[in-house]
Amino acid sequence: MSKNPALTGQDEAEIARLLADYAFSLDRRDWPRVVSLFTEDVSLQVAFDDYLPEAADFQGASSGSKAVVEGLSEQFKKYDGTQHLLGASQFEVTDGGVHAVTQFVAHHHRGSDYYHTGGTYDDDLVRTPDGWKIARRALLVHWTTGSPDVVLAP
Repeated sequence: MSKNPALTGQDEAEIARLLADYAFSLDRRDWPRVVSLFTEDVSLQVAFDDYLPEAADFQGASSGSKAVVEGLSEQFKKYDGTQHLLGASQFEVTDGGVHAVTQFVAHHHRGSDYYHTGGTYDDDLVRTPDGWKIARRALLVHWTTGSPDVVLAP
C-alpha cells in the first residue's frame, strides 16, 4: 500500500502552482524563490534527444539546491530575456510523493538571436512542512530552433 494517499484537488492545485512558480521565477531571475522551490538535496539532469546536433553540448547534471540555482543564475546571465511556458501535466502518486511530467517551451533571447526549446520536465515531488517541493528534475529537450550559440556563447 502506498504511504501517500491519492492526490486531493488541493494537492493538484499546489503542485500546479509550484510548477508555474518555477517558470515565473526563472524568467524574473528571482533566485531566492527558485531555491525555495527545491529540496536541499535536489538533483537536476539536463538531457537533449540524441538526434539534436547540439545534444552533446547540453548534457549535464548537478545536485543540491544552491548548486543548481547557482548554475542556473550563471547561465541566465547570458540572456537578455527568457520565457518559459508550461503545457499539459500528468501526476502519479508514488510511495515517496508524486511523479509529475510537464510539457514546456522555453524561449531564450540575446540581442536579435534566439534559441527555443521544447520538451518535458520529469519531476519527483515531495510534500514538506513548507509545501510541495521538487526533489528531482530531469529536463528533457525534444526539439530546438534558432541558434545554439545563444546558450553556448560566453
